[in-house]
Amino acid sequence: TYSTELNWDWRLLAALIYQESKFNPESKSHRGAIGLMQLMPTTALLFGADSVSIYKPATNIEVGVKYLKWLEKKFMPIVPNKEERIKFVLAAYNIGLGHVIDAQLLANKYGKDMTKWDDVKHFLLNKSLPEFYKDSVVQFGYCEGVETNNYVSGVIDLYMHYKNVTSKFW
Repeated sequence: TYSTELNWDWRLLAALIYQESKFNPESKSHRGAIGLMQLMPTTALLFGADSVSIYKPATNIEVGVKYLKWLEKKFMPIVPNKEERIKFVLAAYNIGLGHVIDAQLLANKYGKDMTKWDDVKHFLLNKSLPEFYKDSVVQFGYCEGVETNNYVSGVIDLYMHYKNVTSKFW
């Protein structure tokens, strides 16, 4: 139901949810992210859930999808190709929009294609090095991009697996 609001294959949204919480609606991370979609309470508040309703699976997914739609709109004018844009959305969902935009700006500065995930992920992976996180185009500073790179790959790989073992319409 919620995947249609994103214009995503339901198996992609399911892969994200599995990657986030292993389908455990009571999941809570050491950083405080909650529920199936591992939403931070402040993000949930911004997109319409309070500290009680965020624990309800339907609300958690609804709010997570609103956040994904918001990220998708941010990347739409920058990354026109939908398949590429999904990777950027997944990365931003994991590490934050600012760090992904920083990596895009670095890619552009160094002559790489800021609309191609394979070009941009190199700079996200290197935002833990002073020569990159202290660069004048970077606004959000240091980050560890390894987890995010693995996250994007993990969601996409799981999505491909789900496509192989289920029908689109189940």
